[in-house]
Amino acid sequence: MFQDIAPHRFNNAFFKDAISPEDVLLCYSGSHILLQPQAGGSFALPRACHVPQQNAMEAIYLFSVDDTRYFGFWQPHGLEDVPGLVWQSTQVLRTVPDPVVCFAGMEGWHLYRWFRANRFCGHCGRPMELKGDERAVLCPGCGQVVYPRISPAIITAVVHDHKLLLARNAANPAGRFGLVAGFVEFGETLEDTVRREVREEVGLQVTDIQYFASQPWPFSESLMLGFFAKVEGDPVPHPDHVEIAEAKWVTPEELPQNHSNLSIAQALMQALPKFFGQGTPLLFQVNDPGAAVILIQAGR
Repeated sequence: MFQDIAPHRFNNAFFKDAISPEDVLLCYSGSHILLQPQAGGSFALPRACHVPQQNAMEAIYLFSVDDTRYFGFWQPHGLEDVPGLVWQSTQVLRTVPDPVVCFAGMEGWHLYRWFRANRFCGHCGRPMELKGDERAVLCPGCGQVVYPRISPAIITAVVHDHKLLLARNAANPAGRFGLVAGFVEFGETLEDTVRREVREEVGLQVTDIQYFASQPWPFSESLMLGFFAKVEGDPVPHPDHVEIAEAKWVTPEELPQNHSNLSIAQALMQALPKFFGQGTPLLFQVNDPGAAVILIQAGR
């Protein structure tokens, strides 16, 4: 998954510090990021020394990876045409071979969108200011504090008779299928959300819900929590034809070939052979950011 950057270590501890020329500078404008082209068509993240000094000095500290510090510059003025740098869609980050560039660029974009969405107080309308002692913005008028938005969401591998359920979102083109997913609603446990989303989207009842792993997903400002769940009762899917256009059962061998390891959806699919393993419940490994290893128990 895209957060698996081991042996590198991500540190999101908050502190205030001034930027130096060799610090990485994350610059965004809408859905675009400022990148440094590399040989072979890839990209790197620019350093502070690559942009005009007056722009770099306005940057704020975000996080570090190993000993490299990353700063965010949220105002793209003055960076429209910087020699040696180009503006690219943030979607390009999915294709960059360097996992640290992908991870840092995506996490910085998450913070950029949070900051841009909270420039004014939602309570009294005054301009917000950076809070000096933690990662938050503060209204100097009414004292309203807003933290980065992280919305919990589930994604579920629904299984039955050694097959996996794939669903196509109505907004996706024909042939592009995925797993059942959705945001957690108020008053729900994660297991409640799994049952509700599967019922609402494909008309199935599920049981034996088992946690798999989690993943930050900056594209929707969410924390994705992956599960396996078994169908209970009638296995014939009934898509709602509103959010889900069609759904089908496939065997692990019939899954589309995707060599990307960015998403937890791919991790769930890759774990299917072990989930369908013979005998008693088995243990399999999922890499966690920071090189930790989680042992997940999965039933047959």
